[in-house]
Amino acid sequence: MQENIKLSKYTSFRIGGPASFFVDAKTDDDFLSALKFSKEKNFPFLVLGGGTNMLISDKGFPGVVIRSQGRNLSFEDQGEKGLIISDTGNVLPIINQFANQNGLVGFEKLATVPGTLGGAIYNNAHWKDDLLSNHVQWVDVIDPTTEDISVKRLDIKDLDFKYDSSLIKTKNLIALRAAILLPKGDVSESKQTYTEYLKTRTESQPYGTLNSGCMFQNVTENLGPGNHGTSAGYLIDQAGLKGLKIGGAQISEKHGNFFINTGDATSDDILKLAETCKQKVKEKFGVELEFEVKIV
Repeated sequence: MQENIKLSKYTSFRIGGPASFFVDAKTDDDFLSALKFSKEKNFPFLVLGGGTNMLISDKGFPGVVIRSQGRNLSFEDQGEKGLIISDTGNVLPIINQFANQNGLVGFEKLATVPGTLGGAIYNNAHWKDDLLSNHVQWVDVIDPTTEDISVKRLDIKDLDFKYDSSLIKTKNLIALRAAILLPKGDVSESKQTYTEYLKTRTESQPYGTLNSGCMFQNVTENLGPGNHGTSAGYLIDQAGLKGLKIGGAQISEKHGNFFINTGDATSDDILKLAETCKQKVKEKFGVELEFEVKIV
């Protein structure tokens, strides 16, 4: 366990002050030891994956940060389908690559989502019409509120997946690994499809910049033409906010729902820009944007 570790280098925003304690957790025992330490000392804890979809204060985190580093992957043949069992420290493109190596397809859209499987489970990651919950069969979790702090398995029916949410998120559980069920199919076609989806992503989003993915959730009411009116990015664009800058934080010119650290942004810069954005969108459309990014 390390002390006073700056978190900015572990987040995609490259923003974040020091953690009082920092642990790289590769095994179940690593997680359990860190959580028991946190409970004994009465310190809060924070689980960190790829550092996407998260904004950490420049003041840091006064507790135990546990970085998920499990990388195990295995395959179980189930006839016309197959099960990928992955630790939550794996990033989604690696899981997709492993699936293809075992003749499985159908994970191409989700594989374009940045971050680790742990974060994807937490937020029920989605792109276009596919959600992670369409594929997950079970998740091994730790409930840090229990007396013994042990590992248990939750089936899909118990995980309460919703848009941008899961039981992992609402109950502050820790996901260790998950089983992902995928069909067998044409792997060469799958690879081509993934490449096309990734190209669409890079052309429509500010790849190569310091950002944390979409800042806000989409809204439920359609406020524009076609299906675009539910998009937070569309609402931000229509409010004339693309390119708006406060300090070192800027709303992307490419996609209104992406906030960028132009090099020297503070967490306060990002939050001030977000609050300005929320206010302007509410004035124009009468809706309250909700954060998709976790604010720590």
